[in-house]
Amino acid sequence: MNLKKELLRITSQFFEEIPDYSSAINEYKQFLLSVSNEDINNEVYLNNIQRKNGIAIGTLWAANCLDDLIRTHKFIKGIDIAIQEKIHQKGSLHILYAGTGPFASLILPFILKYADFNITYTLLEINPLSFEALKNTIKKLGLETHAINFINEDATKYNISKSFSPDIIVSETMQRALDSEQQVSIFYNLMKQANSDTIFIPEKITLSIGSSAYEIQKPDTLQKYHRKHHKVFEVSKEAMNSENWLFDKTTTQLNFAKKQTILKIEELSRAKEIVVMTEITIYKNEKLLINESGLTAPKYIEDISNNKKEPLTIESQYVIGSEPKLEIKII
Repeated sequence: MNLKKELLRITSQFFEEIPDYSSAINEYKQFLLSVSNEDINNEVYLNNIQRKNGIAIGTLWAANCLDDLIRTHKFIKGIDIAIQEKIHQKGSLHILYAGTGPFASLILPFILKYADFNITYTLLEINPLSFEALKNTIKKLGLETHAINFINEDATKYNISKSFSPDIIVSETMQRALDSEQQVSIFYNLMKQANSDTIFIPEKITLSIGSSAYEIQKPDTLQKYHRKHHKVFEVSKEAMNSENWLFDKTTTQLNFAKKQTILKIEELSRAKEIVVMTEITIYKNEKLLINESGLTAPKYIEDISNNKKEPLTIESQYVIGSEPKLEIKII
């Protein structure tokens, strides 16, 4: 089998208007697993790497991100839009992918699609097992002749060469509600070094206070639905330069403004739970809306079904530590 042709055949489906892209993504994952020949179900591949600013997930979990089908499809489409936009502006491109996992699956489709263009790829991965699997996969696919740099470092500390600034940075290192992983720290470290016109994918992530309730759709059937109330945190170039992001030079600590949200009685009508809701703008019109993906599944905070329909005051603040998260306190 010609592996390059097979990779091109499979990934070309992502850029076509096909009714069911799920089969193409499943085929893509199985192809990468067979090419890498890594037994990623082995216990050693399950281990996350704990850092002071969050976790870097284990090799198996990184590979399984492909199973989030809508997420995978929309990220690839968003990256393609960004590449097409930049390729017409410049003669050459530099794409930095931070947190590649074992396959660099969000960037791999473009290496062959844009093979005739002058694009350099920097693949940055902290997990040594994922990093070795990545290099092995690229080699077996015969892609090592392309302009690819492999960096086994922590993306939250990586120093970008001033003479080699990326035009596009891709990093999907997150869970719903921006829990646990290093997405925010990676974004800050890389974007503070990038040019003002550098595209970061995802372009924007917002966390909002929301509520969930139930309504009867059919006899004896309850349907859960969610309502978004107030945005309390955002990751984007605009947010990074706002007063809501505060960098303490003395402690070298990144802090964020506290928010106070008041939910009025009318907003709480029929509400049963307080939740945190995540929305992701990948790039331009490519977005992951609430509940479209594991990344945008609402996070349960507290049951308020016994609330006597009084206004609620909610304090929130995003914090970075060994377990990054949006801290919530309902008063």
